[in-house]
Amino acid sequence: MKNRECQDWNPLKELKVKPKVLLIGHDPGLQSSKDFPKHSLYADYYFRDEPKSGPEKSKYNLAANSFKQVLDVTNHKYKAEEIYVTNLCNLDLTDGGENRPKNKTILIPEEIAQKGVERLNEIIAQHDTIEYVFPMSEQVNYWLHYFNFYQSGTDFVEKAKPKENGLKSNPPYYEHSKPKGFLDICGNCYELSSNRKIKVIPILHTKQYSKIAAYIPAYENIQRLFGGVI
Repeated sequence: MKNRECQDWNPLKELKVKPKVLLIGHDPGLQSSKDFPKHSLYADYYFRDEPKSGPEKSKYNLAANSFKQVLDVTNHKYKAEEIYVTNLCNLDLTDGGENRPKNKTILIPEEIAQKGVERLNEIIAQHDTIEYVFPMSEQVNYWLHYFNFYQSGTDFVEKAKPKENGLKSNPPYYEHSKPKGFLDICGNCYELSSNRKIKVIPILHTKQYSKIAAYIPAYENIQRLFGGVI
């Protein structure tokens, strides 16, 4: 059976607005939800009426918080309508949520990650208005380094490479080899390998945003880049 696949949220297609920001997640289905979104990070929900309660409210909140993180850290330089939302992997790797290690994030396989990076480069080539890229989470940024989407000039890849225990698990899950690798790069501004005019700023996943005190300096750094103050 072919894996389910969600769609990118492309503002040019959906809203007739040229994107200026590319937001990259992995996919909410890779963690705990059995639901599978039509669009990456349920981004389409943000442009609907807010549900009052229940699962639909949770989906709306994920979308709203994803947009809010970008709007907050850029000091509202950009509009929500200018954000293109995708994932490194748009495929459902969990067999409908059944095939998942408990309390773990499933590993995005190397071959799928490579195709994802190739697709990201295509998105940028097709949308020359994109100025900033915000990749979320340690795993996503690991693969972006590994396949030279961008480089940080640090030992992040060594620290963030998948731990052997996770690789041998069935199904495999992602866990970094050494701690604090993502802390070293989160919130810093780097250059896209294929176009140095486009800036890349790694950030936390939406579900972690504002919840980890150790990352406050990283987010202060981003806001300084955009002239904002926390």
